[in-house]
Amino acid sequence: MEFNLIVIHEPGQDNYGWARNQVRQVLGLGAIFVSAYQSVILYKVSGDPHEAASRLRRFLKGSSTPIIRVIPVDYVTEPIIDEVVKVVKELAPRIPPDSTYRITLEGHLYMLRSDGAKVKMHSLDAIKEMAKYVSRPVNLKNPSWIIYVRVVRYMRVRRKAAISLVRPEEIMRIT
Repeated sequence: MEFNLIVIHEPGQDNYGWARNQVRQVLGLGAIFVSAYQSVILYKVSGDPHEAASRLRRFLKGSSTPIIRVIPVDYVTEPIIDEVVKVVKELAPRIPPDSTYRITLEGHLYMLRSDGAKVKMHSLDAIKEMAKYVSRPVNLKNPSWIIYVRVVRYMRVRRKAAISLVRPEEIMRIT
């Protein structure tokens, strides 16, 4: 995996440096910087990314910070719908049978035409395609679980789909 933690911060070079320092304070050498662009910093953390994100949120809660959200990442794949669906099929059984879910997509996924060309999908079409493989009740307002898909820029020009199965509080804004 190329990265497993996404840190989103307020815009600006000063905020970028401040956010990097705060991550270094909390996670130390356990967080390796991978890439950054427009208020998004990607890290590779040792151990469980959900625990690392939780530690950061606990440390930053109620403090002055430019960090808006800290998102753990379970899988990184190409932003192609077929690749993302494979991951969703793997994640879906982890949602308990009596729980509700929602799919949140930030960014655009692509489908491959028969000639190999990438075609940008409408977000709703991509979500419907993923949802076909999750046999749990949907709750858009107050789900127990969220399948979170975010397309990020990786190493300046490439795009990757970061996919996580999270509780709603894991992707909430830090306050």
